[in-house]
Amino acid sequence: MNIELDTIYLNNNAIDYVADDGLIKAVEIAIALGKPLLISGEPGTGKTKLADYVAMQLATQTAGKEYAFLQEPFVFNTKSTSVSTDLFYFYDAVSHFRSQHADTTTEQFIELKPMGLAIAQTHGLNSKDLEGVRKIENLSAACLDAQPRSSVVLIDEIDKAPREFPNDLLNEMETYRFDIKEINQSVSRCNSDCRILVIMTSNSEKNLPNAFLRRCVFYHIGFPDKEKLLQIAKKRLMIANGEYDALLGKAIDEFNIIRSRAMNKKPSTSEFLDWINLLKHYNLLNNNSFSPDNKDPLYEATRSTLIKNYEDQLIVNNKAAM
Repeated sequence: MNIELDTIYLNNNAIDYVADDGLIKAVEIAIALGKPLLISGEPGTGKTKLADYVAMQLATQTAGKEYAFLQEPFVFNTKSTSVSTDLFYFYDAVSHFRSQHADTTTEQFIELKPMGLAIAQTHGLNSKDLEGVRKIENLSAACLDAQPRSSVVLIDEIDKAPREFPNDLLNEMETYRFDIKEINQSVSRCNSDCRILVIMTSNSEKNLPNAFLRRCVFYHIGFPDKEKLLQIAKKRLMIANGEYDALLGKAIDEFNIIRSRAMNKKPSTSEFLDWINLLKHYNLLNNNSFSPDNKDPLYEATRSTLIKNYEDQLIVNNKAAM
């Protein structure tokens, strides 16, 4: 048996992100107040992609203006071991200790992290105000624009971090200033005209401290209804006309049935998109072959993108057979 070597692409262009009016208003409020925006919602509902979309939109809207936004966000992926300084910089003490070169400096073992880069970017790489940190390893044209620029910072899955992590960020997040104690240097935002929009995502796995929440703008991305799922599918599959609307609607109905029956792991929006992409790629999304009662082995195989638990598989299949 030959195994088919195939590649199936999904359109991940940030400009095709589907954001509802409430979400856009929350972004605007966070910008106006100069506060972080905390986004919650089920995994796979597009929380992380929001930062890419917002950065691209703001870059387009401010292009050619002073302190224009960068087109891509600075991204911090939170870990269970993250501490507050990790958001600003990292000092590799082990490598520094092991270094045998007499001419090495502490700065060579320091790396600015997303929020540190965003704050430095408000000065621009060529600014004299960065002379004290000029020798830091990644302070270069590869990371920063020469001119002062605004930016978006994504702190992804902040609820993964220890509880003290968000509380330890309160002062630095309000003042946009941080200290690098290893070289006795401080870096602060250049001026208020350069904006830093912080977007944080949470899967609501654990409650965040109230003192932290008081300083945030909050928005919950609910699971999309049928109309929005149709809109998302057409955007991501790059379908410009109504040719597939009826069939996509039928597939969405089938997806919602599976989602309602799954007890352990309900399929997400991202899994829905993978499934729809497979149906379209294998020409299963047509009147002759697609239906909820379809027993085509290929069609059944595509549902592996939706059902990720053996017990759910039994429940969904048994109920589908009833």
